[in-house]
Amino acid sequence: MKLEKVRCEESLINFLTTLGIDIGDEENLPFVGKYFVEFRGVKYEGKSLDELESIITNLLGTYVVVPAYNEEKTIGKVLDELIEVFPPDRIIVVNDGSSDRTEEIAKSKGVNVITHLINRGLGGALGTGIAYALKKNARIIVTFDADGQHLVEDALKVMKPVVEGKANLAIGSRLKGDTSQMPLIKRIGNFGLDVITAIFAMKYVSDTQSGLRAISAECAKKIRITCDRYAVSSEIIVKAAKNKCKIVEVPIKAVYTEYSMKKGTNVIEGIKIALNLLLDAFRR
Repeated sequence: MKLEKVRCEESLINFLTTLGIDIGDEENLPFVGKYFVEFRGVKYEGKSLDELESIITNLLGTYVVVPAYNEEKTIGKVLDELIEVFPPDRIIVVNDGSSDRTEEIAKSKGVNVITHLINRGLGGALGTGIAYALKKNARIIVTFDADGQHLVEDALKVMKPVVEGKANLAIGSRLKGDTSQMPLIKRIGNFGLDVITAIFAMKYVSDTQSGLRAISAECAKKIRITCDRYAVSSEIIVKAAKNKCKIVEVPIKAVYTEYSMKKGTNVIEGIKIALNLLLDAFRR
C-alpha cells in the first residue's frame, strides 16, 4: 500500500516521521490514528504502538502478483486500479507466454514484468511471481487476477487478517459475499472442487478457486508449488493447511463479465485438479 505519505492524528507525527513517513493533509491519503491505519474504508487495527508499527511495516512490504496470459483487453485497466493503491515497484506482472500485447501494456505502466517464454499455466505464473516477491523481501503477497474479476477494495479487505497477524493465508470468498453475478454452474463446480480440496487439506474452504488471496511471507516460504495449472489454487490451500498456516476466508464480490466468464475452471479442469492433487499426495 502507498504509505509513504499519510494523514494522521497530531500525537503520531513524531512516531511516523521516525519511520520515514511524510505527513500530508490530502483527503485521499491513508489515515493513521491511535493504533490503526484506515484507507478506503478498511481499517487495519492493533492494540499498541508496537502493533501499529508492525501493521505499517506489513503494509509497506505488501507485493501484488498478477498472473497474466493474453490479457491485453483488461490488463491496462486492472493495473491502473492497482497503482492507485500500491506503488508500481510492488506490483509484479507475470506475463505467462502471452502472444498478444499483455507484456507491452504492463511494461508501459512501470510495474515489474517477468515473462515466461512459453505458457506454463496459472501455477507456473504464481510460482514465479511469489518467488520474485520473496526475493524482494515481501512481508505479504497478494495474488490478483488480470481479467478484471476482482475489486481493489476487496484486495484491501482480504489483506486485513494477514496484515494484523491474525492469519497466514486469507482467501477472498465469492461464495461468502455477493454472488448475484456468479452463474449457478460456477457455484456448483466450485463446490465440487471445494469438497475435493477439503479431503486433501482436512479443512473446508468455501471458494478454493478464488484468485484473490493474501499470504504471509512466512507461510509462502513453506509452500512449494508443483502444479503448473489451475490445480495450484487447491494446492496452496492443501500445503498451507499441512504446514499449520492459519487459513481464513474474507467475503468478496463476484464480478463477472462476458470476457471473464470464458476464463477459469470447467469440468475437465476439475478432473485435472483432482488428479493433480492425488499425484501430489503420492509424491510426498
